[in-house]
Amino acid sequence: MAFFKYLFWDNKHMDLRYTENKYDAKPTITKVYDDGPEVDLEAVNKKYRDDLRDAQRSINGNRLVMLIFYMVFVFLPAILISVFQNNILLLGSIFVFTIFVYFIVETVNQVEINKLLYKMDDYLGGH
Repeated sequence: MAFFKYLFWDNKHMDLRYTENKYDAKPTITKVYDDGPEVDLEAVNKKYRDDLRDAQRSINGNRLVMLIFYMVFVFLPAILISVFQNNILLLGSIFVFTIFVYFIVETVNQVEINKLLYKMDDYLGGH
């Protein structure tokens, strides 16, 4: 299962740093490895700039979709039900559920960035 492969992949040796152009929001990779080999950043930018921007968009999209679904299908109905039934326990359980869902979405986002890091590391011949 590729999901768990990327989730538990050891990326400690990588330190992806980038800046964004303020005019077109294109990322420019400035660092790849923590204390690893020197790499041709121009070639890395040429090859992975679009992938990095796609990963950023995917992560932001995941967060936005989670927020919308959560508000529409969980939070607002829970508030309405808890107000009509005077049930504070329901509202408390929804907050616990919120934390759980947040961690699930961030896990998916971590897999998304680890996929990119794995491809970069494989291409550059890192650890």
